[in-house]
Amino acid sequence: MEVFFADDSKQDGKREGMGKIISVGGLFLEESRIRALTERVGEIANRFGIPRDEEIKWSPQKGAWIYSNLTGPKRAKCYSQILETAFDLDVRAIVIAWDTGRTSLKGEKAVEKCLHFLFERIEVHLTTRKSNGIIVADRPGGGKKQEDKLLANFLERTQKGTEYVVPKNIVLNILTTPSHLVIPLQVADLITGITTAMIAGKYKFAKPHFSLIRKMLIKNSSGTCGGTGLKIFPNNLINLYYWVLGGDMYWRTGMRTGISLPITSYPYASDEFK
Repeated sequence: MEVFFADDSKQDGKREGMGKIISVGGLFLEESRIRALTERVGEIANRFGIPRDEEIKWSPQKGAWIYSNLTGPKRAKCYSQILETAFDLDVRAIVIAWDTGRTSLKGEKAVEKCLHFLFERIEVHLTTRKSNGIIVADRPGGGKKQEDKLLANFLERTQKGTEYVVPKNIVLNILTTPSHLVIPLQVADLITGITTAMIAGKYKFAKPHFSLIRKMLIKNSSGTCGGTGLKIFPNNLINLYYWVLGGDMYWRTGMRTGISLPITSYPYASDEFK
């Protein structure tokens, strides 16, 4: 059994023409390794003086202990050790990102679309691994009404699937819980937040960590993660796979065809910010 711990991220894009980037992503973890990740991250947090009730987040709010007390190189070192621990425990990741500046979908509608594509990739991954799985997500911030909507939408996917993916391996509707109580959800926040920052062009703090996250992203049959472990919408942002992931080929696995990157007719062909 594998558990997918899911979180979301919202960040303003720095690249020309970008709006707010809305992402949903997280990490797969074998059930037998959940306790190990929890204990090892707890030990790292303790070494850096993080209080037990403090939530580890990529973008901590003002007033949080981490925001005020774990800054600069010290925070970078702490987060690097957490991600290294996750990598050592064979964590695998998926992040779906949506540029609201180039589509009419905003807010909850964009999140729902990301969940749609996340569901497909989770199912395909579990099928490839010949494993069943469940999804644990951070409780939505909009209260019970928003939580009920999330659960209803995802329940429909687990029962009916999507246009391309038949539901088979996700054995329960999505489970929600406050992320400050579950360390793997906090690691999912780091993975999703760092990856979203890379897409948005906010490299300063994210880039030193992303090389490790890139290794965790699930891959397709061609051995690449563009469009699989990392999916960016709309599709004309395909050149960002070249800049963010460093690969010069994008594989359409369903068609078994590869496309050389960057594509001159799409955004960010010769300059990753323009």
